[in-house]
Amino acid sequence: MVTLFRWLVRLTVGLIMLAVVLVVLAWYFAIRSLPDYDGSYAVRGISAPVEIVRTTEDVPHIFGDSDRDVFFALGLAHAQDRLFQMTALRRAAQGRLAEIYGAGALPADDLARRLGLYRNARASLSAQDPEVAQALQAYAEGVNAWIEQVNLGARGRGAPEFFLYPDEIAYWEPADSLAILKLLAASSTTQLRREVLRARLSLAEPRRGPGPGCRPGPQPPLPALLPDLFPGTRFAGPERGAG
Repeated sequence: MVTLFRWLVRLTVGLIMLAVVLVVLAWYFAIRSLPDYDGSYAVRGISAPVEIVRTTEDVPHIFGDSDRDVFFALGLAHAQDRLFQMTALRRAAQGRLAEIYGAGALPADDLARRLGLYRNARASLSAQDPEVAQALQAYAEGVNAWIEQVNLGARGRGAPEFFLYPDEIAYWEPADSLAILKLLAASSTTQLRREVLRARLSLAEPRRGPGPGCRPGPQPPLPALLPDLFPGTRFAGPERGAG
């Protein structure tokens, strides 16, 4: 009985020590993923030294010799603070959330791809003014500079959340910033819901013609226009239970 008690004590002590070691290791790798706001970094892509001064609330204030250098430093600062959120938003705009979050994210991915958020972001990149295009490029290079610092300095994975997802961090592109802007615009507007409601009402009760005071003319009902507005999508009529 005494021998059994001794082994139980040893096993309990061993489990406690193992738990302590695991907690220390998790803390070490997590803390390595957090940025050092007092550190200095040698990066490529700027024409002169840039200073990022943070307040007591860690709000960055950037001082540089040129706008391009400032946008570069802005991208680096954003990557320091929000790299995981940035990559998650990029996945949301690309319709690739299900790759890390599972089947529950498929409806969001399907909507993002139907809206063509990332495809439109790439198309609109060429329509930007030269100044805007240069700012987007400098910002992307700043984000990538921090990713390189994370890799070179063995600073964890850039954010503690990345340890939960065994996936490589793709480098930032100018279109990624535009895609996130389109994603935020689409998610903050109420017009999308109104258009869906209008389409459902038109399918349930097709337009019967111009009312009093309306100018007569060939006006096709909305159900007839839906296949042209959304090519490749199948629409069911009211007789098949669509609403």
